[in-house]
Amino acid sequence: MARAIRDSGNTVASPWNLDPLEVSAPSAVNVFDRDRTGSENSDVMVADVTSPSTGVGMEVMAAYKAGRRIILVSQRGRRVSKMLEDMDRKERLEYNKEEEVYEKLLRMLR
Repeated sequence: MARAIRDSGNTVASPWNLDPLEVSAPSAVNVFDRDRTGSENSDVMVADVTSPSTGVGMEVMAAYKAGRRIILVSQRGRRVSKMLEDMDRKERLEYNKEEEVYEKLLRMLR
């Protein structure tokens, strides 16, 4: 997903979700403020919702309330949160194999 975001000319706003970039003292980072602000200020929220995550749900809600474009990525056949399923103003990217995500997301972001 990160490569597709970068290759489409966009910037990955949350690289800490891809690599262990957190500082050694977790108390030095206010994760709520950081992730909420990132969600609210991004042009597009791309969220992998294949596995349930309260934090991802909160980030999606922050982006939604800020009127951002939201792309929900999930593996076909996996159960996604009913709240996300019923959310309006979202785009869905479903895949069978992870290798499909790059091309599909790249097309959506261009």
